[in-house]
Amino acid sequence: MRYLTSLSLAAVAIATLATARSIPKRDDRNRAAYTLLNDPAGASIVSLKIAEDGTLSNPVKTPTGGKGSSQLPLGQVDQLASQNSVIVSESYLFNVNAGSNTVSMFFIDKEDPWHPKLVGKPANTLGEFPVSVAYSAKLKTVCVLNGGAISGVTCFSADHEKGLTLLDKAIRPVDLRQTTPPTQSQASDIFFNPSSTALFVTFKGTLSPPRLGATFAWAVVDGKVSESAVVNTINDIPVPFGASFAGSDSKLFITDPTFGVALVDVSSSLNITEKVHTSIPGQQGDCWSVYAERFNSVYVIDAGRTTIAAIDAGTGAVKSTFNFDSAQISATDGAIDRTHLYVLSSAGSVVAIDLEGSNSGKVPKQVQALNLTGLGTALIFEGLATYPS
Repeated sequence: MRYLTSLSLAAVAIATLATARSIPKRDDRNRAAYTLLNDPAGASIVSLKIAEDGTLSNPVKTPTGGKGSSQLPLGQVDQLASQNSVIVSESYLFNVNAGSNTVSMFFIDKEDPWHPKLVGKPANTLGEFPVSVAYSAKLKTVCVLNGGAISGVTCFSADHEKGLTLLDKAIRPVDLRQTTPPTQSQASDIFFNPSSTALFVTFKGTLSPPRLGATFAWAVVDGKVSESAVVNTINDIPVPFGASFAGSDSKLFITDPTFGVALVDVSSSLNITEKVHTSIPGQQGDCWSVYAERFNSVYVIDAGRTTIAAIDAGTGAVKSTFNFDSAQISATDGAIDRTHLYVLSSAGSVVAIDLEGSNSGKVPKQVQALNLTGLGTALIFEGLATYPS
């Protein structure tokens, strides 16, 4: 009996080993960063290889099937004036095509993430000048923010084989009183909360005519984004730009280029209340935010300088500020991968910053600035995302 038991256990062990070997596992060495080449003649995703030490190499262009565009006046630091123009979730990448009023969906092969494959055709967004895109893996739903003369939100189902299929009969309209392209675009960011029970959009305010910015929230009901929004305006947050949830549906950080960043509470009824108003010293245009759970921080990125603020994700206070090479002028978006923060600079580079040890007082350090201007002019790049996300 002991002999038979030993044989049985050995057989089970062999079978288990064989099964384990037959299940393909993601090679964590296959990591990538992506930015959007926002070219009016034809947009492309630029893929970069992320090495084990966090450095970047081997830029590869993949056409999106759409065209880029820019807000007016031309030549501004951020052509789309938005966050999340390109995003990655699970094995999919999505990007906006502002010049052709479409959104594209790509599949990312875990064995070769540097050559994403277009799924289906780019889908019309029912609006004009799309600037930001959100995806819920739970709902298999993509939503796009349009910021031109026809502005508002449109949603699609995302299918691995079919690509994007329109879910809406019409756009959820938001009256921005804009043109196409817009003049100093007000549409900023679109994103789901962590539980995918609501969709949020930030809109920047304007000085002339005076108009307070707002954060819109649409509840998800029976798996669908509702038609009616809860509209939140806060006097202390006149120009809401980028936003990041910090680990829960109730804790949201919203950047504002007039002062820095605010920590707000989101209620179950989707009403927003400011809890912490954080003025960042010396800020010139804090627009983008990146949440890093590993470091319990939200990194706020400035459109006017090469200084990044690390915000305590618990208290909303400034933990520290650090700089990258001033030759990069400023930054226009960011993304996290493991212990590195990647920043898209207005000099046309992607800057890699090592955050290792920053929780223990070590100052984050730039380790690379990969120049991409051989692929396009410095200000033509938009958005930044990493895989695995």
